[in-house]
Amino acid sequence: MFPRPNRWLVPLVLVALASCATPRAVSSSQAAALPEVERLARFEVGFELPERTRHPDDVTIEARFTAPSGEAVTVGGFAVAGGGFRVRFTPRETGEYRYVIQADGGVGMREVASGGFRVRPGERRGFVRRSKESVHQLAWEDGRPFLPLGENRFNVYDPEWNYNKLSGPEYVAYMASHGMNTLRIFIFTDCEREEPQPGPQPGCLETQVGRFDPEVAAQYDAILESAEKHGIYVILTLFAVGFTPGETWKSWEDNPYSTARGGPAQTPTEFFEEPDIRKAAERKLRYVLDRYGYSPHLLAVDLLNEPEWDGKNGEETWIPWVEHMAKVWHAADPYGHPVTVGSVGLHWNEDGDERPWYAHPENDILQWHLYGKEYYEVHELAAEFTRKIAESWGYGKPVLCGEFGYGGDDPKTFDHTHVGIWSATFSGAGVLAHSAPPFTPDSDVLMTPERGRHFKVLSDFLSRLSLSPPLSPQLAPLAMPEGTRAWVLGRTGYWALWVMGARKGYGSPVEGATVRMGVPSGKYRVTWWNDVTGEQLRTEEVAAQQEGLLLRVPVFERHVAGVLESL
Repeated sequence: MFPRPNRWLVPLVLVALASCATPRAVSSSQAAALPEVERLARFEVGFELPERTRHPDDVTIEARFTAPSGEAVTVGGFAVAGGGFRVRFTPRETGEYRYVIQADGGVGMREVASGGFRVRPGERRGFVRRSKESVHQLAWEDGRPFLPLGENRFNVYDPEWNYNKLSGPEYVAYMASHGMNTLRIFIFTDCEREEPQPGPQPGCLETQVGRFDPEVAAQYDAILESAEKHGIYVILTLFAVGFTPGETWKSWEDNPYSTARGGPAQTPTEFFEEPDIRKAAERKLRYVLDRYGYSPHLLAVDLLNEPEWDGKNGEETWIPWVEHMAKVWHAADPYGHPVTVGSVGLHWNEDGDERPWYAHPENDILQWHLYGKEYYEVHELAAEFTRKIAESWGYGKPVLCGEFGYGGDDPKTFDHTHVGIWSATFSGAGVLAHSAPPFTPDSDVLMTPERGRHFKVLSDFLSRLSLSPPLSPQLAPLAMPEGTRAWVLGRTGYWALWVMGARKGYGSPVEGATVRMGVPSGKYRVTWWNDVTGEQLRTEEVAAQQEGLLLRVPVFERHVAGVLESL
């Protein structure tokens, strides 16, 4: 049996419950009723530890929530700015929950709060997981497929880097207005910024080993809350930028785990390989889980960003580290968030390659990035996306291009962005375009409204599709004139098509193009859309003969999209 709480703590906890749970209005005779929340909405409890002798980040918190079915879930808690502690929990059943919270502030585990709340039905889709219908897709808990489409806006909490200098929450709303659903963010490991002026790096959560900045943490709170409001799903990259010795932008010397900053590791290799240092790094995982894991809009945790590029850390060094950390996360996470790692990809390796991690059971989303002058030309970009995604599909997991971009993208057409997001989607992967002020031609370009509208048109097109049962990439059909290429996502009786004009004459009107589909004899309806404006071009009924179906494509420039369905 747990010890009884101090009497004076109970009113404080109830006030916190009332404010955080947002109960329905009740009459005075119902004032003692339990708080109520919607299923899959956040329930939060706040409490104090007046006898605390430990640093707030060293306090151990265990909150046990018992569902109406009797299932018990244990989560942690965290310190907040201004003193005090909080526990966050997301209920997944309707009915009455009970909870007991224990904490050890230095004098042993003690019960500090207990109570209950009711959960009413709701329409929330829940957490995003790997789909039960297709190993290559993600889906909400209700089974509807989730196709990642959005941005790698890595330091979205720094308005200086955002389009129009929007705040982080405002930028999330801006993304949603352009049809995006996914945002990848860095939790910086380099904690000092040298430019434009020296000072603390925005986004550095762990300023010293095991010490977490509550004001920075609150920035991530605000971004997640905006994501929940606007339908955006967030990937948090937990250890990003800060493993390169002797460099300013990604400085190992500014990493809290470096001895130069008072940490335990002399080199990045020690950080990845020493068991005691790994144990210390686990606390950051636990903090992120305790503070943000409650949210269904935390799409996934990305353990590490581009270790080959950041310090040239070899695969034989970082892969055992991410395997361990992924196992730690999965064991502690009651909500089942997917785990991924944003490695560069098989085209840039230091010591071995990523294939052992691609195949590892703790890796839920196979992620890589795509940059380089070899892919500035859009036909080369589309070909490489298609090749890499087909290669990645062999591992039987959802595939995500976590970053791609080209700072020289034509601001009139943004065709590099357009071809990238359409070719990746129609090859069967989620895709995030990088955006930033134009610092380097290889990657950096702002997400202007003109660029963003390409995402909106693709998002609107995908919303028209029948996505269940899942659509899968099909063998490329024959397209004419020579050099024209067609991508197909489909299943029996239903296909979505994207057609791209040949390199020769690209950008000029294409007349008389055809796509030959190998489909059974019968009647079909085909509808074509302008994939840049979203305008419907033509719909007609066609008949397939024994030799298949020849689709006549409307006049288009660069590319066009269509849907073919049996009648």
